[in-house]
Parts: sequence; C-alpha cells; structure tokens
Amino acid sequence: MSHDPNTFNNPSAPPGDYQSYQLEPPDAYQSYPPPQAGGSSPQAAESPPQANNGTVTDGWGDFSSLDGKEIRRVFVRNVYAILMIQLLVGFGIIALFSFTPSIRTFVRSSSGLWLYLALIIAFIVICISLVCCCQCASQQFPANLIIFGMGTLLMSYMMGMVSAFYETDSVLIAVGITAFVCLGVTIFSFQTKYDFTSCCGVLFVISIALLGFSIAVIFTRSHVVYTIYAGLGAVFFSIYLAVDTQLIMGGKRQEISGEDHIAAAYILYTDIVNIFIFMLELLGKRQ
Repeated sequence: MSHDPNTFNNPSAPPGDYQSYQLEPPDAYQSYPPPQAGGSSPQAAESPPQANNGTVTDGWGDFSSLDGKEIRRVFVRNVYAILMIQLLVGFGIIALFSFTPSIRTFVRSSSGLWLYLALIIAFIVICISLVCCCQCASQQFPANLIIFGMGTLLMSYMMGMVSAFYETDSVLIAVGITAFVCLGVTIFSFQTKYDFTSCCGVLFVISIALLGFSIAVIFTRSHVVYTIYAGLGAVFFSIYLAVDTQLIMGGKRQEISGEDHIAAAYILYTDIVNIFIFMLELLGKRQ
C-alpha cells in the first residue's frame, strides 16, 4: 500500500493507516502580543528590573548608592572625631614639654634620647601591625583601642620631645602654620575633582627619594641642605594628607574600607605629625 505524504495535515483525506492530525503549537511557544511603546512586555513587567551592577531595584530607583553615601558620611564623621581626640592629646603633650623646664631638661639628657629611640622602634612595630595585620589589629576590639592609644601617645611624645629642642615661640608658630596648612589641604581635597589617589605610585617613588635625601643630610651636615630637606618634607606630607583625605572621603579610584575607623584616623594623625615636625625644623629656632 502506497502512502501519500500529502495525507498528513489534510482533513479531506480518507481514513486509513495514517490519520490526519492538526498540529497545534505547544504551550511553550504560544505567541504573545508585541511589546508596547517603550520596550516593555508582560514578562518584563512581572520581574523587577536590575541595575547594571546586578543590584535589584524598584520603581523608585536604586537606594544602594544612597545607603553607601550615608555610610561613608558616618565613617568620615567618626574618623575626624577620633582625629580631634588625637590632636588634643598631641598638642597637650607639646604644651607640657614646652612650658615645663624639668621635662625639657630630661628629654635633652642621654636617658631621654635612649627613650626616644625605643619609642621610634615601638612606633615602627605599630605601623607594621596596622599594615600587615589590618583586619586583626585595627578592626577587632580591644586590639584596635590598644593600638590607637599606644600609637597616639608615642607620636605625641615624639612631637613633644622635638619641640623641647626649640624655642616656645617657634613651636607656637609651627603649630599655627600646621593647622592652617592641614585645614586648607583638607578643604581642597574635599572640593576638588582631581583624584589624588591615582598617583600613589608616584608618591611612593618620591618617598624613597626623600629617604635617600635624609641620609645625605646626616652625612653632609649642611644647614642649606637641611633646610631644603625640611621644606621638601613639609610639601611631600601635605600631598600625602590630600591623598589620605580622599581615601577616607571615598568615591575615588581607591578608598579605605568603611570599617577601618582607627586605621584611617591613625593615618591622618601621622601626616599631621610629620607636617608639624618638618615645619618646626624649617622655621623653628633651636635653643
């Protein structure tokens, strides 16, 4: 018996071995009305839209950026509150060393110099612990408070000891100039659109050159070379203050985590201490 392929899907074909069937499209391939103006479709209306970064949003917009800005704002406020406490302690110790003759006499003695060297070694250890063990040291209680207190006292003592070798008027002038420079750099860093965090590699190279310059100052013992070194150091750490301010402010190429309050305040305080010491060495008169 021959079979005509045309009998398939032919309603008028006589019944036989092959019955005709009217094929209907399955449910999975049912047609939908065309999308309306604006590119919306029934399927798209059922599922919430997603942003380009994968964040689910609703019709009111993406709230993740607003939450991020609020978190960063609270972080900046906490960092500068901690920094104010550090500055009060630091400049209080400077005043104590500058206006107390017995303390000035002690820090100028050999015992005071050995204590100063020991504090420098402890300061280096604290810096290494903050850099290498940041997650453990700067974010966990009470390790963060211990490091915060020790680091603040060490740097404040170093500022006070350096101030003891200069006249009181020179110390007050250096404090005023440091406050003016730090305030100006901070305001400029908040307002400018230039991203200082993108030049961290250049600053690292400059810091290596400044370190080599300091070795040359030790061996040359020239007042002119020492003055140039102090001026370059003040400028360099002013730039570093701008970089660290934008790292804390956020929104740039690089930024500090919103949980590192202690480490961020410690970094800013280190910049301010270095600016003060270089300003004092540049403008101060030794006793």
